[in-house]
Amino acid sequence: MVQRSSYPVSAHYQPQPPQPQPVPPQPVNPRSMPPRQVQPHTYAPRPARRPVAGAFPDRPQPRQVLIGGMAGGSMLALAALLISPNLDQTKVQDAEAFTCIRQEQPKAVVSRDQVKKLLETDLQAPKATVQEFLQTPYCVLSPGKTEAGLPADREAYPLEFDPQTWLVVLYEGDRYAGYDFRFR
Repeated sequence: MVQRSSYPVSAHYQPQPPQPQPVPPQPVNPRSMPPRQVQPHTYAPRPARRPVAGAFPDRPQPRQVLIGGMAGGSMLALAALLISPNLDQTKVQDAEAFTCIRQEQPKAVVSRDQVKKLLETDLQAPKATVQEFLQTPYCVLSPGKTEAGLPADREAYPLEFDPQTWLVVLYEGDRYAGYDFRFR
């Protein structure tokens, strides 16, 4: 019985006969196969593919490229040294900037509550007010500069919860000028 669709069909439509389904391969028993004949094969040497030196006079030879590359790299390294001879100088200056010049209290640390009070403190507050809740610093650092470029005294306090990190407090004269953190 042929089913008819309720949808209109174009006059040019011609139904295709059903395609046969492929048959999956069956496993082969190797014992049922006839033995194969194996022929020994002799290998012939391959012809050389690289041209001999001088075959292409307009192209540079590998030695010339290698020597030219080494000379160019040496010149580049020399130029880099001449342009920036003191790469480690900035590291030395940075380390010196965070070196204690006078140790005040070796066991001084700052708690989270003390840091919170410092964050709530207004800039330009008296130095005595800040030192009242921070107590005596671990050490006094070499003088530095504020963000405005003015000279500033600096005191360092290791954090109680992370002793490798220091809180550095800046003072302009007898006024609080800000803070910074030093990660060691």
